[in-house]
Amino acid sequence: MSPFVKTHAYALMGTHYHFSIQVKSLNDILNHISSLPNGQRTVIMNNLVNNLNSEDDLLNKLIINQFQNFQNSYAKSINKQLGRHGSLFQKKFKRSIFNPEIKFRYLQYYIHHNARKHGLVKNFKEHRFISYHEIINGSSEFIDLEGVMNHFQDLDAFKKFHHTIHFEEVFKNIDIENIF
Repeated sequence: MSPFVKTHAYALMGTHYHFSIQVKSLNDILNHISSLPNGQRTVIMNNLVNNLNSEDDLLNKLIINQFQNFQNSYAKSINKQLGRHGSLFQKKFKRSIFNPEIKFRYLQYYIHHNARKHGLVKNFKEHRFISYHEIINGSSEFIDLEGVMNHFQDLDAFKKFHHTIHFEEVFKNIDIENIF
């Protein structure tokens, strides 16, 4: 997904996951696709390069396709770890569009605290599969560290925000459940 999106946060759990992403500019995406050999391009990628008239719809399909590929890989990995077969996800892929200037920090908190919210851990930092650890260590191949830190004064402010209790009422306006 990284050639097409910047990832700001994630939390992986056994039954679901959360990502905060930002779709890269159309120019960046087209440059990446153009650099791929024809054999590595999908039909959607070729259509996007050749049909700029309907770019919004094709870009949307490209991003959804990338998440479908991720979901398939994630389900196969979890099923292999747990020695199980079949579908892992019960609900459809969901996404929300929001004003990052207002809600970015709260979405970071929501995602990083999700395992605690669901009772998997008492302290959110106990959950291994969250991007919080990569962000505070300042090293990640996956997370857009600069993009995250642009929304916080510094690393101490990031940590302080995550260690302050934010009540669920704050998250009502993030529209996490909005289905497109």
